[in-house]
Amino acid sequence: MDVDYLIVGQGIAGSLLAEELIKRNKKIIVIDNNHQSSSSLVAAGLYNPVVFKRFTKSWMADELIPFAIETYTHLEEKLKVKFHFQKNIIKVFASDDEFNLWEKRRLENHFMLSAIKHNKELENSIHAPWGTGEVSHAGNVNLPLLLSSFNNYLKKENLLINEKLNYKDIIFENNGITWKNIKAEKIIFCEGHKAINNPYFSWLPFKLTKGELLKVEINELKSEKVINKGVFILPAEKSIYHVGATYNWNEFTEQPTQEGKSELKEKLEKLLKVPYTILDHRAGIRPTVEDRRPLIGAHPKNNCLLVFNGMGTKGVIIAPYFASQFADFLTGKAIEIHKEADISRVLKKITI
Repeated sequence: MDVDYLIVGQGIAGSLLAEELIKRNKKIIVIDNNHQSSSSLVAAGLYNPVVFKRFTKSWMADELIPFAIETYTHLEEKLKVKFHFQKNIIKVFASDDEFNLWEKRRLENHFMLSAIKHNKELENSIHAPWGTGEVSHAGNVNLPLLLSSFNNYLKKENLLINEKLNYKDIIFENNGITWKNIKAEKIIFCEGHKAINNPYFSWLPFKLTKGELLKVEINELKSEKVINKGVFILPAEKSIYHVGATYNWNEFTEQPTQEGKSELKEKLEKLLKVPYTILDHRAGIRPTVEDRRPLIGAHPKNNCLLVFNGMGTKGVIIAPYFASQFADFLTGKAIEIHKEADISRVLKKITI
């Protein structure tokens, strides 16, 4: 079988890149080990245009978020499933200083911010003595639903191989690669945190973070919006919420920990006035990068080997834009990769 691109990994990065290449009439095959170890499956899929530390816009928010919404709308129509939800975020202030900083940013024409000194809807269920603010242009993607739906689409089109790739099976010949019975012009690795084990790209500057998430039932909380203070409380369905997330830079097992659970419980209990029940506890490893930018491009010594990774904590809004840009680059419609995402920036600091 001859294809243009062999894509390794069907998390959010691999799925969106596959879709963009399909839209450009390229022949692809996706190899995926049934999503095992994919952080996309345990992520809440929450996106937020504001950096809460200083109440400033997140990187490229004005470009990334509209593009992501357009991409997910297209995929919902294609896959006939609803997985994207636009939800404002209620930011619960931790002090008067925080409230005052919010007001300063809002008055500087930060159109995504609005202020509400006392939120009557939540006053019986949330501790908010310093008031709240509200962020627009936010929301979440049900990543397990998106990925399973896209997985079914790939299977239906015979574009998916459920198998773990062994790097030793990749053969370089005729200006391309061969893997088993498949010949491809290029192979693109979209492996998330597993990229640290990739012999061709292990030099990339990943700084992985483990994240843990709780699924809880809160019968006395009535909110269709996300609530944030220390943790986020993301509405999932009636009375069911996702609570997250932790950031651990030192421990990278994929199992949830008692330490992570305790941290989330402590922060949640400081925020809630009402009881809750824990239904589930999950963990995943985020493919975060030292400079918090994606890792996209070709291997410096073999342009048959490419990487599309490092979407990090904001993958649901970063991946759509850069998947489209990378697909344009691969098909000759764009002359370069965004300089902050191109892996050539790494090569200025190291020798391969």
